[in-house]
Amino acid sequence: MRPEIKGLLHDHIDGSSVVADILPALYAQAKKKYPFGAKEDILEFFKNPHIDIVKRFSVITDVLQTRESLEILGFNYVKRRAKEGYSYIEGKFAPQYHTKRGLTMRGATDAIVQGIRFGEKEFGISVMPVVCIGREADENTGIEIAKIAVEYDGEIALDLVCDEANHPPEKHLKAYALTFGTNVKRDCHAGEWVLSEPKETYKKRLLDNIRTAIFDLRCHGIGHAIPLGSDKELMRIVLGEGIRVAGCPLSNLRSGLIESVRDLHIDRLLDAGVVYTMNSDDDLFLPPMDEVISECDAEHDFSKIQVKKLEENVFRGAFRKIQS
Repeated sequence: MRPEIKGLLHDHIDGSSVVADILPALYAQAKKKYPFGAKEDILEFFKNPHIDIVKRFSVITDVLQTRESLEILGFNYVKRRAKEGYSYIEGKFAPQYHTKRGLTMRGATDAIVQGIRFGEKEFGISVMPVVCIGREADENTGIEIAKIAVEYDGEIALDLVCDEANHPPEKHLKAYALTFGTNVKRDCHAGEWVLSEPKETYKKRLLDNIRTAIFDLRCHGIGHAIPLGSDKELMRIVLGEGIRVAGCPLSNLRSGLIESVRDLHIDRLLDAGVVYTMNSDDDLFLPPMDEVISECDAEHDFSKIQVKKLEENVFRGAFRKIQS
């Protein structure tokens, strides 16, 4: 039984499907030659595992270096998601990648948030911006981004993204500590991937990163958390702490991090009461939500109760509380 998902809790703005719609115009605005032909060319480029992910995204971020371009992105992102039928979204962005032409990280954040707010008013959906630390950044950059989140006083959330393998969660503990006791909601990509060797400790290291995000970074949400459903003790902790889990099943599958979406034990997480949601992650080049829902349902054959939980968990886990 297929759920009807009306919200997204794990959605990267610069990796969203709207980029394909507006990227040619952004290149023209920046007076740069557009490097792609058809939209399919973008997909093939981003699927290339031999190009570092930050470098891949630079073909997008390089034309998002002005206040105007970031406002355009924020506005059109909301427009696209509203057209797709969503009533609530949490859109993630990392300001450290938008400072090549003089913008400060605060200025970049203000610009994209402004575009998002314009979009909210125009299209009538609720959006929680999520400012992210690209974890390859040094400690001071992470602290500066966390300060931006604190200054917004709960209007935006904080996340830690990108290369988990080489930059585990504890690297940016000082940044997260700045938000303790504030209104900032804390999220963290954790338990997505670690270094492949040694193989015998791979799963344990994933679980350790989830524990770090929970106990040290004091997160309200975890992104991915691939092995969570196989650890009953950690599931009980997540449930007891009221931590939401924003999963990205087909992102994990297409990235070769799991062999089957069954490996995520989505049904087990739902039955245990974990606030688990399904998301596309980056639907510019990863499967869109229709495929995520269809493939996960085909593998799990969700019950009516599980479908109801998947639909409601989006709003139960939302960092901005709204009515479902």
